[in-house]
Amino acid sequence: MNTVAAGVSLILLMLVSVAGSAPSTGAKASELVAPYLKPPRLVRIRGRTINLVCIGQGSPTVVLTAGARGWSLVWYRIQGEISQKTRVCAWDPAGLGFSSASPEPQDAIHKTEDLALALKGADVDGLYVMVAHSAGAYVALTFADQHREAVAGIVLLDPAIPDEAAVRERVAPKFAAFGDAGPSADVERLRQCAAGMRSGALKQGTPGFDECTAQPLPTAFASLSATLAQLNADPARLLTQASPMENALRSEREVVNAKRNYADMPLIVLTAGQHPMPPNVPADVREQAAEYFRALGSGHKAYAALSTRGRNELVPDSGHFIQLESPVVVVQTIEQVLAEIRAQRSQGPGDRRSRPLAGARGSVLQPRTNSELFPGAR
Repeated sequence: MNTVAAGVSLILLMLVSVAGSAPSTGAKASELVAPYLKPPRLVRIRGRTINLVCIGQGSPTVVLTAGARGWSLVWYRIQGEISQKTRVCAWDPAGLGFSSASPEPQDAIHKTEDLALALKGADVDGLYVMVAHSAGAYVALTFADQHREAVAGIVLLDPAIPDEAAVRERVAPKFAAFGDAGPSADVERLRQCAAGMRSGALKQGTPGFDECTAQPLPTAFASLSATLAQLNADPARLLTQASPMENALRSEREVVNAKRNYADMPLIVLTAGQHPMPPNVPADVREQAAEYFRALGSGHKAYAALSTRGRNELVPDSGHFIQLESPVVVVQTIEQVLAEIRAQRSQGPGDRRSRPLAGARGSVLQPRTNSELFPGAR
């Protein structure tokens, strides 16, 4: 499956598989899911709202960004643990969770702008530790590029890499063709649902309406599932959900920046060690998939090389959703970065205290070739 366009169905399957099981600290499932059952803070930006889930106190603030079509819920095994150390904020991108639909393309730049506006509107000033999963890495990196003085550390969980589709097409063309079919079908389904709602052919009580609006979730999130299904009755919301997949290539190219350099910023990249595939995947596709994951691993090493304090660590027993499969590892990794940042600050004189974002938009970086850092990219 395409890392960038990992569908919401996979996210839901992962949630189902781990729901009700808590990290080793012994937290109860009800305590873990409580922050996500209602929107704690709807921040108004440009005439719409972004749901921001912030708990805990302290600095720096850890900002959690999910992958494509993921939202704050995917951090439920992580956020409570980190909140015991500092303030931690997860957020719902436009059209997902409790955030409203957006008319703008859901690419890396527009998502980053939404995040910056939401943090500014909620008075959540830096310093920040940007933590991101999969395609969420594009947002974390773009944010760090635009607001360099406000970002003190980065943690990337099995991240997508710049120009990833080009890498995949070159090293594993059969795997690329096999994996891209699912997201394309998902986009078409969402578009057909939205069109049916707008024409009136699809409305409550008609065949297919429930399938278009359903948001299946584990038992612990049952009340949330019903609420999200009601929100999904808005065709604009469904089109917004399709947008990250439609703009996946655009996001991959927007994040290209050969001049990116994070000096001595604490930066840790976690790489998944497991890559399970359905049993119907042909042998030649599996062979090419192995080549693709090797190229992805090289990209992860290149991310770590962006800082003199960067490192890439393998999580051998985890698949792509490391925050759900190996939450203790993720918590420990974030705590390591927090400890390094606080040690740096205590040494002065470069102590960087809480500071507001410089502006709503920041400076948009233009795509560049990144062949030096990511040899597999165009």
